[in-house]
Amino acid sequence: MKKRVHELAKEYGMNSKDFLNLLRDEIKLETAENLKNLSGLSVEDVERVRKYFEDITAPKEIVEEKGVALNKKLLEEDEIFEEEITSKKGKKSKKNNNKKVSFDGNDEERNKKNKKKKGRRTDFVMKTVETVGSETIEEDGMKIIKIRGEITLGDFAERLGISSSEIIKKLFLKGQMLTINSPLSIDTVEEIAMDYDVLVEQEEEIELEFGEKFALEVEDKDEDLKERPPVITIMGHVDHGKTSLLDAIRASNVVEGEAGGITQKIGAYQIIKSGKKITFVDTPGHEAFTDMRARGAQVTDIAILVVAADDGVMPQTIEALSHAKAANVPIIVAVNKIDKPEANPMRVKQELMEHGLVSVEWGGDTEFVEVSAKQKLHLDDLLDTILITAEILELKANPKKRAKGVVLESRLDPKVGPIADILVQEGTLKIGDVIVAGETYGKVRALINDKGERVEKVELSQPAEIIGFTQVPQAGDTMYVIQNEQHAKRIVEEVAKERKLAETSKKTITLESLSEQFDHENVKELNLVLRADSRGSVDALRESLLKLSTSEVAVNIIQAASGAITESDVKLAEVSNAIIIGFNVRPTTKAIKEAEANGVEIRTSNIIYHITEDIEKALTGMLDPEYKEVYLGRIEIKKVFKVSKVGNVAGCVVVDGKVRNDANVRILRNGIVMYEGKLASLKRFKDDVKEVVTGQECGLGIENFNDIKEGDIVEAFEMQEIKRTLK
Repeated sequence: MKKRVHELAKEYGMNSKDFLNLLRDEIKLETAENLKNLSGLSVEDVERVRKYFEDITAPKEIVEEKGVALNKKLLEEDEIFEEEITSKKGKKSKKNNNKKVSFDGNDEERNKKNKKKKGRRTDFVMKTVETVGSETIEEDGMKIIKIRGEITLGDFAERLGISSSEIIKKLFLKGQMLTINSPLSIDTVEEIAMDYDVLVEQEEEIELEFGEKFALEVEDKDEDLKERPPVITIMGHVDHGKTSLLDAIRASNVVEGEAGGITQKIGAYQIIKSGKKITFVDTPGHEAFTDMRARGAQVTDIAILVVAADDGVMPQTIEALSHAKAANVPIIVAVNKIDKPEANPMRVKQELMEHGLVSVEWGGDTEFVEVSAKQKLHLDDLLDTILITAEILELKANPKKRAKGVVLESRLDPKVGPIADILVQEGTLKIGDVIVAGETYGKVRALINDKGERVEKVELSQPAEIIGFTQVPQAGDTMYVIQNEQHAKRIVEEVAKERKLAETSKKTITLESLSEQFDHENVKELNLVLRADSRGSVDALRESLLKLSTSEVAVNIIQAASGAITESDVKLAEVSNAIIIGFNVRPTTKAIKEAEANGVEIRTSNIIYHITEDIEKALTGMLDPEYKEVYLGRIEIKKVFKVSKVGNVAGCVVVDGKVRNDANVRILRNGIVMYEGKLASLKRFKDDVKEVVTGQECGLGIENFNDIKEGDIVEAFEMQEIKRTLK
């Protein structure tokens, strides 16, 4: 009979995550990639699993043995690393078995082996990955050259065991003039290697994660892991009731504070259900906040996909679904607004089935819960489903170690300084802890929970505001608690150095070079200075506005920052001929006076739609007018008369359409255009007329053209202006 993944995992005393890895890597089930905790296994698959466990009598012990072996390897590597440092300095270090410096409060064995000198810290480690150079190996008699990064012609010749001149000559005959120090492309390298029966392998460059690079990640012991609250992300289309649902769940009002009913920034809140905590992360629904929504999906354990029962699946529903799938998290569908007369939950299930979400009733593994945020219907059912799913996931973390979290949002408060909204993922964060995130560090001066209360510590899966960073951290950065401020400073310096190196190695683009490029391409620019209430909103607004640029008109963002519009912003806008855009912020009194005095325009709004619409209209107005030619009619010249003081005039007949006296005309002789211009006169008999139509006779004269002949055709047309749009 069919069995669900989590049931079978429990039977063999394994957690679901390890069990899924076992199905994929060891047992190699064909369906393993698509399996989730709630997925059902076929009878054949269940038999394969049982057979595997019959052969291996103690899978749990094997897993533990692997963990022990891995820990041993890590300890050996640490010893070698410490010994290398000691030997380079030419000093001997002594073991101090009495003093235990524990990274997580329990890892004493590991720290016993770390060799430290009194009064000096040696725990700053920066791991790097070799990204340049190459090596040559032989496999089954075949020579293989492994290349990392770039390889020069001389180096490649040396690897091949031939002279550089041979390769230079070979490439010269193919039209390439290179020297011994010229870098070779991978295609060229492969092409040359084929002539010498040598294989070339290009090794990918691996970029270490922040925590791994600075050895901030520490392996947890099984006995230290405790159950933690699940982190739930509410996702879905604009106005499908995400914030209303969250509002109904935690019985407080969020929607009224949101302009236009749109959530403008990430917020995280915690509730208690049946004695268990659940953390909710509310994500904005507007398409401009795609990046922020993506960040929400990265920190979550379970995604709640809110779909309105009256609207059904919409573009951003699919987008939110793809973020949840990319984060590889279980999805619970909340079919909202079932209280509406036009609600059709069945249609929602059918539409989502096309995107791979099949309800449990229909043989799938996705839970669908029909709710009404407005009427507060079936909210308990939704919370129960969340708790059951969380129980299956067996979410655990170590509360004793130094804290690790993610920066959900950040902003600069003029009174308090840099503030970061964080979600603690591991450990316990306390006041006084030294913290680092990306290029900024600090010391926790204050912690404020989701209810606005000051607290002494923040526990697992708990959201909080941190005050104490020296600068505003980047939203999405991982935050770590560090041993001391010196250590934090060194990490920040290294990150800053790396970023600077990366920037210089890339092709640098300055405002001046962009300006020159735009001048060359005759692109019109709209200069903007952006200000928003938070770093996340700044990024979202910048992306939205830059998307409006076309090949003819471009948005040039001179400065984008969070905080109120200041006097310096106005001065910058004045010298750069820019407009100031404020999102959820207002100018200071000095800024208002400065702007009025210097004629600088400040546009503020708390709805992102209004800003993008205004800028789109401005850019549309900057587009050069476009015209299309509209054919009017043709006249055939029958007779040419010479009139003194006037020149040649023609006696004609209209053969097609109509001709107006203000129309543009071209003279056609044997199908060839002889002249293009305007009519000087258009007459019927002796009277001037405004237009003549098919079959009528008329007389006409052409401006600045006297060489008209019998049989010429006069084609009349007009140029109509087309209304331009950016799209």
